[in-house]
Amino acid sequence: MGVGATMQSLAEILSSDSGSLVLGLAALVAIAAPFIDRYFIRRRRMTFRVLYNSKIGLSPIDLHDGENGSAQAAPQLEQVARLLDRMSIVVIRVHNTGSFDIAPSDFEIPLSFTFGSRIVWDARVSDATDDGLRQHVRDGLEFFTRETPQKPVEGVKLSRVRALLPKRFAGLAAEAPPEAPEWHGVRFARLSLKRKEKFKLVVVLRESDEHDGEISKEIDHHARLAAGRIKDDRKQRRFGWPVITTAVGVLLTGALLATLLVSWSRPGDSAQCATGKLSVEGSSAFVPIIDSIAAEYHGQCDGAAITTRATGSVTGVRALAPVDAAGKDELAVLSDGRSGEAGPELEAKAVAVVVYSLVVNRAAGVDKLTTQQVKDIFSGRVRNWDQLRPGPSVPIGIVGRGQESGTRKTFEQKVLGGSEDKLTSDSCRKPERDPAAATTRCERGTTAEVLTEVAAVPGAIGYADVPAAKTAAARDQLGIVQLDGHYPDVTTVGAGYRFWTVEYLYTKGVPANGSVLKHFLDYLASPTARAELQDAGYTPCVAKDGLLDPLCTRPDI
Repeated sequence: MGVGATMQSLAEILSSDSGSLVLGLAALVAIAAPFIDRYFIRRRRMTFRVLYNSKIGLSPIDLHDGENGSAQAAPQLEQVARLLDRMSIVVIRVHNTGSFDIAPSDFEIPLSFTFGSRIVWDARVSDATDDGLRQHVRDGLEFFTRETPQKPVEGVKLSRVRALLPKRFAGLAAEAPPEAPEWHGVRFARLSLKRKEKFKLVVVLRESDEHDGEISKEIDHHARLAAGRIKDDRKQRRFGWPVITTAVGVLLTGALLATLLVSWSRPGDSAQCATGKLSVEGSSAFVPIIDSIAAEYHGQCDGAAITTRATGSVTGVRALAPVDAAGKDELAVLSDGRSGEAGPELEAKAVAVVVYSLVVNRAAGVDKLTTQQVKDIFSGRVRNWDQLRPGPSVPIGIVGRGQESGTRKTFEQKVLGGSEDKLTSDSCRKPERDPAAATTRCERGTTAEVLTEVAAVPGAIGYADVPAAKTAAARDQLGIVQLDGHYPDVTTVGAGYRFWTVEYLYTKGVPANGSVLKHFLDYLASPTARAELQDAGYTPCVAKDGLLDPLCTRPDI
């Protein structure tokens, strides 16, 4: 199926009842997904943001006048500047942005921050939602080294960190490395936050003496929240997946509403019912799908009794011609292509494009034929498959249709360019009607019977509409044949595939308003009937916009 046909099928499906249901479900899922994620799957949410991350103090160079190079600062100030030159401050805000409280047991891994090569000197909690939260966070602060990021160091609390501050400053003043423990990270142990609670963590850091160059600004976090998530507020995208899925849901809802409005405003979408009976006869290839559509119509209009009968296109049209005026709305006939038997009193309605295929028994060993090879086979000039391909000898048997068949008429007109040869067999196994005949040729009254014989007789060849041929090929010993390099499909008609026609429904004059026939003809153009035709493998002549498909308006059909 080509792109155009695929898009047409998709449009038909979306405009049908099932398509509207799919659109509705897709819109519901898209809109509901963020809420389900927020309130059921990852209902606990915490964000943090680094508000400040920079060094403090002045560089000793900044304390001199750049014009004359003389010192403009007191020696004591320069000493303080040198002390502070390697120090920095980080401010981090932590916020419960979810819809649920967060308890200590909700953390699978406690929230912690590390600062690269920088060493923690001091920390404080500020701007908490209330004093109780500030004290709770402060009491739970723990400090750890680079070597033990996941395991708290026992007893390393904020009080001990601050107790060592004088020793650290004394060591720097003496220009000697401080003999104090080095902590590289801060952990929030036993942290609990109610909805919308927040606080700020202020950390004083000093760059390690082993680090040369500018002070690093590296900050990493580590945490895992059960049934929730922790995210860096600065890294959250403006258009995250919740916004995108909600927007998609809104668009789908709009599409659904537009589809429903078009569906409600378009005539013919629902069946107009009448009480009475109708018989549809004719083409054995097309009667099965009409029978299925008639059953759908009867399901909506149980007062309409519609029967179908496969009599062949020619026989059907001949049966319609003598119908008197009183019963003209009780019979309609199907014809593969326009019928030469139809007089001016008959009205033809184009229903669908029907593509046919040559079919062969798999013993034939071919899947491609040219038009000339087909002519040679049906004329008796080629009698064995080994004349067309290398391999074993397999006699050719022809299974055709009778004179009443519209499929045969199309085959003779479009492929053979003339009439099929005489009938030589009844059994399709040997030419018992004419023992001297070079080719075995039998006839069958319906498409189904042709396919059955081709599948049963080794080397047999016949023809059928593509939907029926595909169904038979999937279960029986027969294959579909390409003709002149074209696979039988409506998409290859424009490229030159010749074995196809338009299915017509003939009536005796214009059906009376209120008759079952009139309402059933209107129903054939409805989305339900079009979808059923497409599902069966036929291209409806009446498109979604109510116009005829270009293939159904060609003058040669």
